[in-house]
Amino acid sequence: MPDRSASPPTRRVVDIVSLLATSTEPISVAGIAERLDIARATATAILTELTTAGWVGRDPQRGYLIGPALAGLPGAALPHDVGAVLAALAARTGSGATFSRIEPDHLTVVDVRHGIDRVVPGIPVGHRIPLQFPAGASVMPWRSAGEQNAWTATAAGADRRTASTLLALVRDRGVAVFRPRADDAGMVDLLADLLGAVGSELLQPHLRTRALRQLAALTSRPFSRDELDSDDALPLSYLAAPVFDASGAAAYEVQLGPLRAEASKAERDEYISATLDAARQLTAALSRATHR
Repeated sequence: MPDRSASPPTRRVVDIVSLLATSTEPISVAGIAERLDIARATATAILTELTTAGWVGRDPQRGYLIGPALAGLPGAALPHDVGAVLAALAARTGSGATFSRIEPDHLTVVDVRHGIDRVVPGIPVGHRIPLQFPAGASVMPWRSAGEQNAWTATAAGADRRTASTLLALVRDRGVAVFRPRADDAGMVDLLADLLGAVGSELLQPHLRTRALRQLAALTSRPFSRDELDSDDALPLSYLAAPVFDASGAAAYEVQLGPLRAEASKAERDEYISATLDAARQLTAALSRATHR
């Protein structure tokens, strides 16, 4: 899916339907607006039309869920535990958390929870991202050699060697950790603060897309083994850990986005611990859902 939507209003309809399709419980208008980072009035207008069409329905507590016109379509909903684990991760760290399904050539965001320390309008539920280095790094060590080779080949120049090294490090540590370059840390802070202050509804879509793309480019340098073990305070962008489905396949990824210009060794270790704990809980939730 292209980064720049040809029709932002249509994109919001798709986002709302995608969110409800992956939820096992009704979601209020406020919850939908918060999860997708859109205005509540916008969410209400779209939901009214979707309700009329039978695409969504409402429960007695005024929560929204997939309606009869779409309920029979294929696609398994995520277990309720997924949202609870993501919310707990965001609360524990104060940072935003996402849960994505990883396909051979793309990843799809299936749940998002905002943090309280810094709210950065990001990629909405249902958005697809090409699976190119470094996206999906946390699952690649557990994918086939063919998928690993195809993924590594998407890295340009010197990054190709970095990609191969990263696979070994992630398999050893169970988590991928990323940072901006040292001279980019201030720009990361500025972009993140501007995006959080302006908000997605007030920023023109193409400008927001460009800002988010630039933010992603500035924050995607993998930590080396020495940096992970360093006692120095270092910039920290985001972390990602694999989540395994009931068959044992690394089918999903949980991602945490502290976006810190500087994080101490103790703080980094806590972020890593929180991300790994969430990944284990999400793996258990997917397994329980399959065996019920």
